[in-house]
Amino acid sequence: MQLATSTGGTLALQLAAAYPEIAGLVLYSPNIEINDPNAWLLNDPWGLQIARLVKKSNLNTAARGDSIYNQFWNHTYRLEATVQLEALLETTMLPATFQQIKQPVLSLFYYKNEKEQDPVVKVSAIKKMMGQLGTTENLKKSVAIPEAGNHVLASPIQSKDIQSVEKETGLFLQEVMKLPLQPAHYR
Repeated sequence: MQLATSTGGTLALQLAAAYPEIAGLVLYSPNIEINDPNAWLLNDPWGLQIARLVKKSNLNTAARGDSIYNQFWNHTYRLEATVQLEALLETTMLPATFQQIKQPVLSLFYYKNEKEQDPVVKVSAIKKMMGQLGTTENLKKSVAIPEAGNHVLASPIQSKDIQSVEKETGLFLQEVMKLPLQPAHYR
């Protein structure tokens, strides 16, 4: 069983396609495609140079004033990483990969409406991927978490609706994966 967030979801999908013995996937905002219409430029000639001109830096920074966020998230990274990420997505998040996946899959994502949705990953790509999985319909489930308000669904530091994320995950693990669950004792 794999639980993964964002680009961890990208890697989890690749692993599930390659290793059918993986029991199932729970994906929180899986990164199938970056939610920026210009992201494709990164992996093309001069992509890195264009990114540097746009950002006026060699770095991408997503820092917030929130000290607890800054304590637990790596919010500054080199732009070369974005080029490599786009290359990874373009070469692996393909129908051929998705069709190889036969395991149960739960996909949760932030989506309230066209304006209020995940700003990091493309929700339409997540929905399309779910339709292309080789998993039978009764073993896959997509759920929008409209009140999460953030890409990082499974973190109480960022998500505004961790209860819905826990509920949907628990239901999937019990009903589809047939796992007995114990009450959470971490709060």
